Amino acid sequence: MAVPVTSISLLKVLGEDAQSPRWTEFANKYASMIDGYLIAHFPKVNKEEVVNDTLIVLTKKLPLYEYDPDTKGHFSNFLIGIVRRKALEQLKKFRRNEERFVSLETKGQFKWKYENRSYCADLRDWRKEAYEAALAQFMANPNLSSRDKEIFRRTALNGEAPVDVAEIFGITRNNVDQIKARMTAKLKELALKYANVCDS
Repeated sequence: MAVPVTSISLLKVLGEDAQSPRWTEFANKYASMIDGYLIAHFPKVNKEEVVNDTLIVLTKKLPLYEYDPDTKGHFSNFLIGIVRRKALEQLKKFRRNEERFVSLETKGQFKWKYENRSYCADLRDWRKEAYEAALAQFMANPNLSSRDKEIFRRTALNGEAPVDVAEIFGITRNNVDQIKARMTAKLKELALKYANVCDS
């Protein structure tokens, strides 16, 4: 892992101006070091999210930061310390989400009720481990609409009537059915990957 030469003047500029255009220079300067560290120690985290969180922390800490490698250590160690904490926070967040959904399933609160029988047949064939892992990742996916995930949770997991859910969200019953079918198909695809089986 190559360690860039610390630029005291750059750190000073960034510490004085959180909106400085030189943040781009800083990000480019340390990108390889951070990527190498994350690949080696936290290969499963979202690297872009960790980097963004790290930069946010730096905007708060750099105004008070004093570069003194002899007594306080090198800046690269200071930076990697922040990266490490943010990576751990991300993993803990994912584990909390996974444990929450697995706990609900253990308590019998997941009541899969699909009108399409082919979904039921496929779901029964999936390994329990694949289902748990896929569901946890699926519901924690920030790229999926929060509204669609909530509609899916209510209709597919909790067994609430689509017509009631449609009234809650101010949409039509047909919209609810379409969202449920679309989300179910995505979860099915993800679970099949976890189970390492082919869709018949």
